[in-house]
Amino acid sequence: MQFEAAQPVPLDNDLWLFRDTCNVYVVRDGPAAIAVDFGSGRWLEALPALGISRLEHVFLTHHHADQCHGLQARPAWPFSVHAPAGEEAFLSPLGAGEKTAPGFKFGKGCPQSYDVLPGGVAGVDYAAMGSYQQMFWGRRRLRFLPTPGHGPHASSVLLDHGGSQVVFCGDAVHAGGTLWQPYHLEWDHWLGTGALAAWEGVGRLRALPIDLLCPAHGPVIGEEIAATLDTLAGRLMAFYEAKGNVSPGEPDLFLEPKHRASGARQVLDRLYQFGLNGYLLVAANGEALVIDPTLRDIPELERLTAELAAAEGRAVALTAAVATHYHSDHTDALPLLRERYGTTVWLHPEVAAPLRDVDRLDAPWLPAASIEPDRLLPAHGDWEWNEHRFRVAHWPSQTWWHCLLMTTVAGRRVAFSGDFFSPTSRYNGTGGFCAHNRCRFREGYVSSAQTLIDWAPEVIAAGHGQYFAYRESKLRKIIAWARRAEAAVTALCPSGELRDYYRWSTAVSAVTTPTWKALVGQPVEVIRPGDS
Repeated sequence: MQFEAAQPVPLDNDLWLFRDTCNVYVVRDGPAAIAVDFGSGRWLEALPALGISRLEHVFLTHHHADQCHGLQARPAWPFSVHAPAGEEAFLSPLGAGEKTAPGFKFGKGCPQSYDVLPGGVAGVDYAAMGSYQQMFWGRRRLRFLPTPGHGPHASSVLLDHGGSQVVFCGDAVHAGGTLWQPYHLEWDHWLGTGALAAWEGVGRLRALPIDLLCPAHGPVIGEEIAATLDTLAGRLMAFYEAKGNVSPGEPDLFLEPKHRASGARQVLDRLYQFGLNGYLLVAANGEALVIDPTLRDIPELERLTAELAAAEGRAVALTAAVATHYHSDHTDALPLLRERYGTTVWLHPEVAAPLRDVDRLDAPWLPAASIEPDRLLPAHGDWEWNEHRFRVAHWPSQTWWHCLLMTTVAGRRVAFSGDFFSPTSRYNGTGGFCAHNRCRFREGYVSSAQTLIDWAPEVIAAGHGQYFAYRESKLRKIIAWARRAEAAVTALCPSGELRDYYRWSTAVSAVTTPTWKALVGQPVEVIRPGDS
């Protein structure tokens, strides 16, 4: 199969840009050349026409697949390939294999990288491109400046060329003070560590007198470089701050429980919290509803039911179980309860969707095996279990696949809220937001906060052992925060559209094919300078 070679775009004497699956930059010195990033490698075919008979070095700014996938076309190349120190954990065959192995996603949170090349690249040198190190190419001095964000070890390459300082910055900067796919800054599901690292890297670039800024995606930046970096720094800080507390100043309002001998905690009469996430609601007839069971909590649940049975003189039957959302620490014990106790598993349709076939979805904290519900709750409406009438609604925020349940217990309205809207001192007041977890702002946090305001519970029974009094002012602050957070994320997207760059999908399906695959398919053989 034949492919047309990328066409060179001259930037300066002996400096060209090739628009490939990423921007590839080629610098010539006589018949020799170096390149920054690699893409598909098709551009190699154009080098002889530029007077280049040998390519000596390729410098990868970071490990993402669109930067380097063409290097898999051959086991060996007639040039040296370098990558920043630390990228071996993602780019080497061993490191890439560990991060793309079957089953790696199950039970895991956000990956350390969203774009690891399956199989990696062999033979890469990681010694030359250490932070703040330098190397010589003939008489030319190349310097390597840490500019993390799209990975913790990403680096920019600095080169004096024709009297100008040229900086090849990878994905540290995009034109307009934006970032290519800002979800890469989300190194975990709720903190701003990656955003802060990117902000620090932009500060390092801002200190330089840059004549030409060459990013891995988008146009080359040759004017108002300082203003572009200042704008980006401000937007990165706004993004970082959005990762902070969602309801500052709000009191926690924790409820004091009654501690049981089993280790569980009695929240209200006939409502108990056990282990990491679980709740047990006992009906008047001795039947019990389990909410958000995880495997590690089952021993404490069984001790609790034995303790209650001894106190009441009758068995406590675990007849039903529900989950507020699909995460494994709220669902992975559902099959065990069904097998051991004949428990009927009820799931909200949105919660059931990712659980029915966990192999179809790339998302954090999936259980290791699929879970098929016995029955479905209404998408919106009421559900009756014994004497309890539950209000049920889709309730997306921390993840799209989440629901809210509310019923009256001991005369008080109790909302089972899973991992949303925690007390101020816990998890920044919520479970955090990130694109990989399919978080939403207006369709998620804002709408979900408004639902809770409309329902006006008295007690919030949240995940991770948190039960506290409802307070509307906390929800009002969350709504204001969500709007600021959405604005902060949107400002970083080159198109100004979240769906274009923030990797959202409500569909239960495999993640969209990475850009580099969509553009070029499988790596292909190309003609290289010096080949016969």
